[in-house]
Amino acid sequence: MKARIEKKLSKRLVDIASSVFVGVWIDKDEPSELAYKQRTRVSHVWSVGGGTDYWGEGQDAYTVWADWKSNWPWHGPFNSFPEGHEFECYPDTGSFRPTTRSLLKLAADCELISKATA
Repeated sequence: MKARIEKKLSKRLVDIASSVFVGVWIDKDEPSELAYKQRTRVSHVWSVGGGTDYWGEGQDAYTVWADWKSNWPWHGPFNSFPEGHEFECYPDTGSFRPTTRSLLKLAADCELISKATA
């Protein structure tokens, strides 16, 4: 994936699922990790994380799209594996295909669920 596509997907995720991404900010200074690897100059990407923790140590910052790609199983309406299973308490995402389109739809569904329960 190109870094400019990642930038557009990050903005789209913030637009459709703003309650899922709390504390988002625009990284104006540093290019994303993907842009750095591709040696492109893509800036002003929606990001999460960063800053310092309780002890004053720096935390990693990720683009919204990278964060969503690594954490989507925990936000979806997936059942957990049963007790005694090797992956007990983890979400069972066996039938879900994490394509770009399905991940965007899942984010929109999570936004609708969070608005309905609020």
